[in-house]
Amino acid sequence: MKQLIFLFVIIFVKSVVAQSQDLNLKDTRAEEISKRATHLGHIDEHTKIYLRGSINEWGVTDAFTRISDGIYVIENYILFNGRDGLKIATEDWQTVDLGGFGTNFKINQPNKMKVGGENIFIDGIIGQQAVRLQKITLDLNQMTILFEKSDKKYPHISLNYPTDTEFMSDEFIIVPHFNLDVAEGVIKILGKNNIKTVVVKNNDEVKIGSDEPFDTELKVVTLAMASDGVVMTDTTTFLKSTPTSVYVYFNNVAKWDKPYCYLWNLRGDRNLPWPGEPMQWDDNIVINGQKGWWKIQVSNRYAEYGEVIFNNNASLQTNDDLSMEGVSMYFDGKNWKKLE
Repeated sequence: MKQLIFLFVIIFVKSVVAQSQDLNLKDTRAEEISKRATHLGHIDEHTKIYLRGSINEWGVTDAFTRISDGIYVIENYILFNGRDGLKIATEDWQTVDLGGFGTNFKINQPNKMKVGGENIFIDGIIGQQAVRLQKITLDLNQMTILFEKSDKKYPHISLNYPTDTEFMSDEFIIVPHFNLDVAEGVIKILGKNNIKTVVVKNNDEVKIGSDEPFDTELKVVTLAMASDGVVMTDTTTFLKSTPTSVYVYFNNVAKWDKPYCYLWNLRGDRNLPWPGEPMQWDDNIVINGQKGWWKIQVSNRYAEYGEVIFNNNASLQTNDDLSMEGVSMYFDGKNWKKLE
């Protein structure tokens, strides 16, 4: 009996692997884990260590300053938690690659790290809320990191919205999120026809675009005042774009839990942070005799020169970037083709 069960498991695993290869898919989660460092590399006074995350596109702009052997600091830093968390790493992701244990890190107390650990999220900071830090201290001797909150206020209003800053509907909903130093704020909407000023509270829904023509840029200016009188402003530009008839369709032959579509172009635009936009099921679409496809509508930003990656909520994904050609396209599990 045990031999039969063992044989069944082997056959099942082989079939899954074969299916993934046949569909030209790759397991990005497994790849990510396999590439993680397992120990600290050689570190000397010339080693550059960075705070990396969605706050800086996982780049190397936010460098720690070396104070002594194993001790590094960043001072007076505005921290946005972001959707993807943080890591502490060198440019090569091998000499240093430090994360957490899957639990939120606390402010104003040392937090233990581990080599190749999980992305770091800060306790009490939601979405893209911000906090001003007096100092971030990295201690490689103790393998800890300390986030010290500043007494200075940092009022900030971030905007959450369902898709890209380009939208094709008559109106668009944005939701302001305040950091911990803001109770009430002001949003000013500057369009082609009107200028509106709205007083908002945290998580209020604000509709924009309904009184503006298509192909109009709308500048949304947020103004937040902290309890000590400090005022901060930020501007996000939205585009009310003429709706297209361009769609991408995905045949979920691999039985993914929820297909996502990530769109990007060479200008750096993206429909949403990775893994992109959740696709919608349409039971009425028939392509090559196959009824029922997952779909999303593609805006002008991506219809002509965009690139497409289908993925299973950031795990399995299509192996190659799929290029748009100005018309509706479909992926049947093996082939990427124009919809004739």
